[in-house]
Amino acid sequence: MSQPITCPVCNQPVKSGANECGHCGFKLVGATQEFSGPGTGGILRKGKSYSGKPYLTVTKGPLEGEVFVLDPLPVVIGRDLDCDLFLNNMTVSRRHAVIERDADKLIIKDEHSLNGTWVDGKVVEEAELVPGTLVQIGTFSMRVGV
Repeated sequence: MSQPITCPVCNQPVKSGANECGHCGFKLVGATQEFSGPGTGGILRKGKSYSGKPYLTVTKGPLEGEVFVLDPLPVVIGRDLDCDLFLNNMTVSRRHAVIERDADKLIIKDEHSLNGTWVDGKVVEEAELVPGTLVQIGTFSMRVGV
């Protein structure tokens, strides 16, 4: 009997013989290797305490319902495994955007991405993030919370 397979990105179970993770879409081609997850502490499930730290909840697209705590800042978002918040989809640039503090404000800055960074329905180079702000990066729509 073979051992259950777990996705190296989101740690969800993967069906035997699958070529990709049904949860996050990570391609399981050839031998997979373990690597450290997002530098933000990984994916946190609903119902956990975020201790007053800013977070993004995926509201649409791959990983819908997952929560990413934005700590420590800055948080680099992209499709590259070296990014703090790894979004595995071809609509996301390798280094798509960065979220950082500017004094007492939370700011998102586009990193010259191909598809742009959208905040509340508008393409932005830079924008302030407040609770309730809707951020779209590629096929991922995420709501800001604190």
